[in-house]
Amino acid sequence: MFMSGRIKAKLRETMFFSPTVRRVSNTFYRALLGGEGRAVKEYCERLGSKSLVAFPVFQLYTLEHIRDLIEALRDDDMMHPVLFTTTGRIPVTRKKKSEMFSFLSSRYGMVYGENIFAYPWLKSVDVRLFLELSVTSYGAELRCPRVLYTHGMAGLNFSKDFRHVRLLGRYDALFLNGPLHRRALLAAAEHHGAELPRMYEVGYLRGDRLVRMAETFDRGAFLESLGLSDLPTVMYAPTWGDFSSTAEWIDRVVGVCGDMGVNLLLRLHPIVMTGTAKWKTGGVDWREKLSSIERSNPHVRVAVSHDIDAVMLASDVMITDVSGMALEFLTMEKPVVFLPAPRYFAIYGTERPEKWCRPDREIEDAAGLRQELKAAIEGDGFRFPVEELVYNRGKVLDAMMERIGEIVREGH
Repeated sequence: MFMSGRIKAKLRETMFFSPTVRRVSNTFYRALLGGEGRAVKEYCERLGSKSLVAFPVFQLYTLEHIRDLIEALRDDDMMHPVLFTTTGRIPVTRKKKSEMFSFLSSRYGMVYGENIFAYPWLKSVDVRLFLELSVTSYGAELRCPRVLYTHGMAGLNFSKDFRHVRLLGRYDALFLNGPLHRRALLAAAEHHGAELPRMYEVGYLRGDRLVRMAETFDRGAFLESLGLSDLPTVMYAPTWGDFSSTAEWIDRVVGVCGDMGVNLLLRLHPIVMTGTAKWKTGGVDWREKLSSIERSNPHVRVAVSHDIDAVMLASDVMITDVSGMALEFLTMEKPVVFLPAPRYFAIYGTERPEKWCRPDREIEDAAGLRQELKAAIEGDGFRFPVEELVYNRGKVLDAMMERIGEIVREGH
């Protein structure tokens, strides 16, 4: 059943990446919903002669990685951001997507049809640069430069599957977050015979924001708001899918943290919490499981709906497997305890950042977890050198704005 789910996902993925499918669907959408197009044009006309930099927002968590950049572009004299997202007028998906639009409005003040628009209207706007956080076909009709940036620990932008490195030929430039990103891209391109576009060393924007926020974050107040004492606090943030550590390890993580007398914040991946396919969730109803854990363990709080920045800043140690949040945690120079993820590496290989940034030793049981967690809390836990993780630490936004400006000017 898991394999069947994966095959279906591969077929959907093929359709999703196809420029031809995207052009055809966009054409029909524009023909049926012309009124939306007028709203886009009017919005852009109000921006005058500024060069428009377009961003796709098709997964909520990706916006957290570029919101500082979007704000900087809004304040820039020469450039301005324009945001595009999934279509909101297709009846079969309208109910599901309404939750996304509600979140965008309440958290970021982005209202569909007013200051964030559907992808098919990209063609109607004089966009000077299109910056994506993962490979899509949304820019298939654009003639402006296309740039790819990162949104996770692997930082590869295209897929967990290195074969998709061939899709990077669609882009004019890649923004690299750090040395491991470059190393992995070069290895994947060599192995699969792919050509890479220009690569720029810009850094990890979200990491910079977390380091800045740590200077003023009131950890005690946040823990108090959760009904927790100001004790050492551990965050468990595993990846999603049947290769996640969650099903095998969550009860042991809860037990070990309880025995040690520390707080535990559970932050499961959004796909695990909202997905229905067994290969994504492991076949577990995680909402019910987490609710049961929280009821039975006073030291545990389910932190799925809380601000992820606050959860990370309040935590002293992260426990994970191969989740992208490990990179963000490591950039704050905090320790990470890595649980085994053998199925993940069996599927996707070991020549990748998720493997390179973890210690050689593997935790085998609850006793090993307790030992590693104790060392981390006492200041002797595993840390990866920050300079080997990210470029331009503390100056990433400046580097990004400079590179974007250069590419926009080159395109004129």
